[in-house]
Amino acid sequence: MKRMVNNTVFVTGTDTAVGKTYVCARLLEFLKIKGVQAGYQKWVATGVSGEMPEDLAICLGAASILPVPELLEQQVPYCFRFPASPHLAAEMEDRKVEPEVIIKNYKTLAARYECLIVEGVGGIMVPLRRDLLLADLLAKMLPSTLIVARSGLGTINHTLLTLEALRRRQIPVLGVVFSDPVKQEDERLVQDNMQTIEEIGLVRVFGRLQRHHNDTMARSSFIPVGQAIWEQMLHVES
Repeated sequence: MKRMVNNTVFVTGTDTAVGKTYVCARLLEFLKIKGVQAGYQKWVATGVSGEMPEDLAICLGAASILPVPELLEQQVPYCFRFPASPHLAAEMEDRKVEPEVIIKNYKTLAARYECLIVEGVGGIMVPLRRDLLLADLLAKMLPSTLIVARSGLGTINHTLLTLEALRRRQIPVLGVVFSDPVKQEDERLVQDNMQTIEEIGLVRVFGRLQRHHNDTMARSSFIPVGQAIWEQMLHVES
């Protein structure tokens, strides 16, 4: 099997609730089916009410990977109860996100798997604490970054701003995946959004996903997108 140049993929969104977890879950499942030993990590989870963060449970469940209690703190180093930006969620528990902790666990899991999928929290400019943006932490590690963007109105501005923030920090961009919300989007608008972002943003658009609740439909619709992402992962420069 051809090896990836960079064995980590950071999945960020242009905003919150754009479909990052859905893409991570389907990509994790896709890689497992291809025989790639893949793992999942989320540096900070907020709004956590149970023993396991919901995003981790969704991703592991989609790929039929059993949870390993001993890995939980490495998979999600920081969990906070309040559903807010990490800086505020941490402050409400009188805690602070330490970048050294994230970097250590990131390197540990990246060495454990052939491919590590890291899910972001909110958008790329979210503050992990008041003196540290997520984008600035990413600039210390430079993982290949996949952008999940809304398919409808407003996405051009949000996606181009995300690309600019990443490139300003020399963070490698893998490409963009469009994610549909539950409601039906205007086809003319979506197609033009995809073309415009690809042309103006000088970035590869891997395709468009609808969030299927049926696992069989979700798996099937993700195959062409997953294959395009996989091929790009094999060629992107670190």
